[in-house]
Amino acid sequence: MQISPIRICEYMRIYEYILVKRVFLFSLFVFIDQLSKYLIRHFGGFYVCNPNISWNISVSGYVFWIFWLAIISFLLFLLLRKSMLYNPSAGEAGSYFLILILSGAVSNIVDRLRFGCVVDFIDLKFWPVFNLADIFIVLGAIFLLVRWRKL
Repeated sequence: MQISPIRICEYMRIYEYILVKRVFLFSLFVFIDQLSKYLIRHFGGFYVCNPNISWNISVSGYVFWIFWLAIISFLLFLLLRKSMLYNPSAGEAGSYFLILILSGAVSNIVDRLRFGCVVDFIDLKFWPVFNLADIFIVLGAIFLLVRWRKL
């Protein structure tokens, strides 16, 4: 079966639209998190500079970077899987959840590169202090697990 050039152009337009939408959402989530941290740091408010990883767990620098490299590589692999790119209905929701996780992870890495720590500012008093990027990561992971559980 041969696919016509017109059909290929239609697929390319759909692919480009989906890719642009995903890049936009990723950038938007990183921007929102970075803006919230900027506002807290410069216009007052409670925040802590967390040099450790989640829940204040201390790890060495090499372990930290290897851990994040492995996580981000795995998430990018999932995001770029053929089924998610070429079959929009099959992977559209899952790719948005992965974008949430990736944008949160990248935003926290940006903090670590800029400040040597992650800026956390949401304090519920009964849970360790966290930020919007952490919320993105947790929500993305929960939604992804729920979606995979339904499949």
